[in-house]
Amino acid sequence: MSERSIAIGVASIGYGEAVNGVVPASYTRLRDIYKGSVAFNFADANQVKIEVEGREDPLAIINRKGDADSIEFSIPSPTTDELVTFCGGTKNGDKWEAPNSVETINKAFCIATQPYEGKYVEYTIVNGAVSAKISQAPGSEQTDLLLVKVTRQSAIAADGSLKPSFIREVKTVTPQA
Repeated sequence: MSERSIAIGVASIGYGEAVNGVVPASYTRLRDIYKGSVAFNFADANQVKIEVEGREDPLAIINRKGDADSIEFSIPSPTTDELVTFCGGTKNGDKWEAPNSVETINKAFCIATQPYEGKYVEYTIVNGAVSAKISQAPGSEQTDLLLVKVTRQSAIAADGSLKPSFIREVKTVTPQA
């Protein structure tokens, strides 16, 4: 029987290069994630109903993939490097210069939950299409926010084989030396 871990809270979000359908060996950890902003958007299947005359219930129901699955999170007061990483564009000193056209950005992402009773849960998107925007302006009681959306794509290995594009794994907390 598989082990259970209570998945509560976000301990970290990291990103790495999406290469050949393989989970990256290491991730760059984001410094801050806006509290309560992490969302999983997993789509329901579209149902194709085969209906026949004279019956109230369908003869068959066939499930087809619905919209693409995605995750979202927000970064408060993003750094210039974070803006370049998730929005594209260029860094000129401490200044971010937005791209003149939308850039295609692909990254792998790993979200780890807070430890609970010696275990935590890790969610990995192996190949994610990244889109991001400044979604909130600064105000007297709020900071600007960078909303990052990561849409799951196929994870294709160098040999052309299809690999898992999303992984959920319960892990044991390892003591730090």
